[in-house]
Amino acid sequence: MAIDNPLRRDTVTVIDRVLVGEDDRGQDVYEDQERDVPHCNVQPVSSTEATDDRVQVITRWRLAGPADMGLTALSKVRHDGVLYEVDGEPGVYRSYGGLMDHTEAFLKVVTG
Repeated sequence: MAIDNPLRRDTVTVIDRVLVGEDDRGQDVYEDQERDVPHCNVQPVSSTEATDDRVQVITRWRLAGPADMGLTALSKVRHDGVLYEVDGEPGVYRSYGGLMDHTEAFLKVVTG
């Protein structure tokens, strides 16, 4: 029996870079494949601004989603129209009985 979690009401789009073949020179050819993942939660974590020679803002978010969402460090995530990079390796957490199983990752977007 699954229990609805009111905190997991976001749907994100995961973009995976997938190897689809080789070109005529033997080089790998990749394609971005998108898939929607429901039952996620996206929350802001921090934002930093560097003003050395130019203004650069790095904003980080925390993503929690289903344990089987297949997120990798090379994935990208789109949420509310913003494209994020996965910052580091996502973790899959398992719990006794499976009730609290989830994937957790930090996302970041760099502007400037």
